[in-house]
Amino acid sequence: MERASKLKTSMPNSEPKIQCSNIHCLTFNTRANRFCSRCKTPLVRRYLWAMAEVVEGERVGNLISDRYLAIDRRIFLDTKPGIQPQTPKEIPAKIIPYLQLFPYFPHIPQVYGQFARTDIWLLEYGTVPTKKTGELIHSQLIPEITTLWQKATPLQQLHWLQQIAKLWKPLKDKDVASTLLNPWLIRINASFVQLLQLQADTYQDENPSLQKLGKLWSQWTQYASPSIQGLLEELCVRLETRDIEKPKEIVAILDKALEICGRGQEYSYQIFASSDSGPNRPHNEDASYPTDKKIINVPSTEKSLAIVCDGVGGHEGGEIAARETIDYLRQKIEELSFENQDSNPTNIVKKLAQFTNEANDSISKRNDLEKRQERQRMGTTLVMALAKAHEVYLTHVGDSRIYYITHTSCHQVTVDDDLASREVRLGYAIYREALQYPSAGALIQALGMRDSAALHPNIRRLIIDRDCVFLLCSDGLSDFERVEQYWRSAVLPVLCHKADLTRAAKMLMKIANEKNGHDNATVALVYCQIKPKSEAAETVISWSEVSSVLDDALLESEIDSSIDPIPTTEEVKAEEVKTEEKPNSSSISKQNQSNSLKIIIVGLSILVGTGLLAYFLPLKWMTNPDNIPKPSPDPLQEEITPE
Repeated sequence: MERASKLKTSMPNSEPKIQCSNIHCLTFNTRANRFCSRCKTPLVRRYLWAMAEVVEGERVGNLISDRYLAIDRRIFLDTKPGIQPQTPKEIPAKIIPYLQLFPYFPHIPQVYGQFARTDIWLLEYGTVPTKKTGELIHSQLIPEITTLWQKATPLQQLHWLQQIAKLWKPLKDKDVASTLLNPWLIRINASFVQLLQLQADTYQDENPSLQKLGKLWSQWTQYASPSIQGLLEELCVRLETRDIEKPKEIVAILDKALEICGRGQEYSYQIFASSDSGPNRPHNEDASYPTDKKIINVPSTEKSLAIVCDGVGGHEGGEIAARETIDYLRQKIEELSFENQDSNPTNIVKKLAQFTNEANDSISKRNDLEKRQERQRMGTTLVMALAKAHEVYLTHVGDSRIYYITHTSCHQVTVDDDLASREVRLGYAIYREALQYPSAGALIQALGMRDSAALHPNIRRLIIDRDCVFLLCSDGLSDFERVEQYWRSAVLPVLCHKADLTRAAKMLMKIANEKNGHDNATVALVYCQIKPKSEAAETVISWSEVSSVLDDALLESEIDSSIDPIPTTEEVKAEEVKTEEKPNSSSISKQNQSNSLKIIIVGLSILVGTGLLAYFLPLKWMTNPDNIPKPSPDPLQEEITPE
C-alpha cells in the first residue's frame, strides 16, 4: 500500500464540481447549486471522515484521488456520490467492529470506502449539520459533546449520558469501549450521540471500565445544569467506588431522571398518514394509521400512534395482512398503560414485542389454514411509532423505514431486515458494496411468513429532547434515497411553521409517485413539539428520587433486547441463493404482479445466538432501471431555512 502522502492530488483549473447522484443524469454541477442544473434532483453532499490524516495543510481545497474534495486534513466531500466507493476484496480486522455494530447506527458511523492505493478508510454519519448553501456548520464535521454540554438543557444532558451508557455493553463486547472514554470522539448530531470513529481497547494499553467512565463524567458534572448536578455527582461517585458496576443500572437511573425531568416539559403531538397505489400499480397493498385523512392532535397525557405496513403476497394477500396487522396492534396498544407500576421502559418494549409476535402468528395461522405456500403466503412489513410524553417507542420489521428529522438533520433510525444488512452485520461486506449484490433486497423477516419463533421485532426507545418529526414510510418513497434528497423541501417547513403535516405528506407522495413511481407509497408523520411548562420552576432531582430503581429485580436495559443477536460465521448455515442482475440502485422494492418483475424465493436458515430461526422472503425486485422515470424538471425545489 502507498502511504497517504502519495495520494493523487488534482489541481483543478476551476472550483471542483459535484456530480448528480441520479443514475440517468450524472451531470456535474457547481458547489453553489442545490439542485442539479439538468434534472433538478437535489444534490447529495456526502461529507466523510478519514480514519487517519490524509492530506497536508497545503493540499486542503484540492481534489484527492480525482473524487474527494479535501475540506480539511481529515474531512472530505465526495464529488461523485452516485458512484460506488472503492473497497478491497479482504476486509481488515480493524473494520469488522464497525460492521458488526451496524445495527447501532446512527451512533456508530458506517464504513463508506477506501482511498485509492491506501489503507485509509472513510466513514459516513448520515446527515451532518450544514448551511442552506450545503457548507458545513461545524469545522470539525460534528460538534464535540464538550462544546455543547454547558449550554444544553438538563433533559439533553441526561439523554446524552443515557445513550453513552446504552452503548457501553455492545462496544465492550467488541473491544472498543475505550471510545466512550475519549471525549474528542464523542460527538452530538441533533439528539444523537455519534462516535467519530472507534478506538480499540488495546490503544495505548487502554483498559476501559465503568470506574473510568465515572471519572470522565465527573469532569462534565461541574458544568451540568443545577437541577441535575447533585444527582450526576452522586452517580459518578458510585461509579468510581464500584457501587454501580453494570451499565444497565446507569441506564435505569438516567431513565428515571429523564422521566422526572420530562414532567417539567409540555409535549404535544400531531399525526397524519396517507397512502397511494402509485401510477403503475392496480392495487394498494400498503396500509397506514391513522386513517382519518386529517391531522390528529394528541396531548401529552395521551398516547400517539402511527403505523405503516407494506403488504407482500399479491392482491388479496398483502393488503389483508397489512390491514389486519394495523387493526390488531391498534386494539392491543389501546389497552397498554404507561401509568401502571410495571410500565417501565423494559416492560413496554417487551409488550410491544409480544403484540408484534401475536399479530404475526395471526397472519401465519391464516396462511396455514388457507394452505398458502411460498410466494402465495401473505405478509407485511411494519414500522410503528408509539409516543407518550418524553419518549417514543419505534417498532420495525422488514424494509419499511423510520426517519428522525430535526431542523438540521435527517437520520434513518431503522436498519432494513434484508440480505445486504445481514451481510454487513456478519462482517462479510461494506454496506454500500452489499447493496450491489443481486439479492441485496431479499427480506430476512416480515410479519406472517412464519410463526413468531422465527421473528425478532426490532424495537428501540428514543427520548424527545427537541422539536422533531418522525417519518414512517414504505419503500415506495424511501427507494433511491428520496427522503435524504427531499426532507429539506418536504418536511423541514413543518418544523419552521411554514407548512402543516397535510402539505408535507402530499409533497412526499408526489415525490414517491413522480420520482420513483414503481410501487405503492405510504407515509405517516409524527410531529413532536416540546416546551417548558410556564408555571413550573426547574425541579432539582435528588438521588433518593431515582435510586429506588436499583432495587428492581427485573432491571434490564431495553437496548439489550431490542437488537437481534449478531450471528457468528459458524452459526450461518450454507445457503443457495437464486439471483438475477440487480438494478443499479440503493434499494430493491416489491413488484409482485408485474410481468417485468423478477421474483426470487430465497431459503435460508440462520441459527442466531438465542436460537431464533430467520428466513428469507420472496425477493422484491424493482422494475428495470429503464422504466424508472427519467430526469425531468423538479417542481419541489423550494427549501425553507430554519428560523
